[in-house]
Amino acid sequence: MIGAVHYKLRAINSARLPLINGRLMHAAFFKILHNIAPDIENFVHEKMNIKPFTVSFLDPLSKLPIFEDSWNVRRGDKFFWRVTGLNDEILNAALNVPEGYELQAGSLNLTVESVEGKFISVEDFILNVKEIPPVAEIEFEFLTPVSFRIDDYDAPLPRAELIFPSIADKWTQAEMPAAVDKKFIRELALKIRLTEWQGQCKKFYFGRDRGTLAFWGRFRYNLQQLDDDLKKVFMLLAKFAEYSGTGRLSGQGFGQTRVKF
Repeated sequence: MIGAVHYKLRAINSARLPLINGRLMHAAFFKILHNIAPDIENFVHEKMNIKPFTVSFLDPLSKLPIFEDSWNVRRGDKFFWRVTGLNDEILNAALNVPEGYELQAGSLNLTVESVEGKFISVEDFILNVKEIPPVAEIEFEFLTPVSFRIDDYDAPLPRAELIFPSIADKWTQAEMPAAVDKKFIRELALKIRLTEWQGQCKKFYFGRDRGTLAFWGRFRYNLQQLDDDLKKVFMLLAKFAEYSGTGRLSGQGFGQTRVKF
């Protein structure tokens, strides 16, 4: 199974919350795994390079006052939070968080008001994409910043030859059917053209002296130089990105992705 679990959270106290709070929510999700599925937590933390989940940044349900790079959260303020999972164990742990469970995001304490999951079998996911006719274009909407690393520098570049191999890596790590060769995907992606985009790029800080250059926005890619079978491969990877995220730090809120054909 792959899927997403949606939480509605309520602030228990007043506190400052960084706008880029993915590292805090990454830690909060590992605490969930520690309490609910400790065997999975140990395996994921110690053995897995690419984590089989993503967490979103906290998304306030009403407008909050901003001071510098933080929200001033008041007691009772509510947030939406999304966790995706790429296997049954992660999804079951995420779904089994009881109402009233308390999470901590830095100095902010939150309680879970509701939990809702939406899952699909891997077989049905692949079949659903296969049933869509080959498309000429794919539009990615990157809801949160996307970051790539080339050698020792940040590469905030919305190039198809960075985006699709990144997703192929996550596909392979998640042990999805039909292994996808990252090098092959990169070579084919060189034929894909960026035709239209609206976005921005900046450096995002998630610590006092740690950060990454990243981009976000809407980006449309033309697949017409690929034959129909290869178009389907890229369509499948694109839809998978809605669960796996795109690029680095997807377990810390970066690379949240929505796709249109």
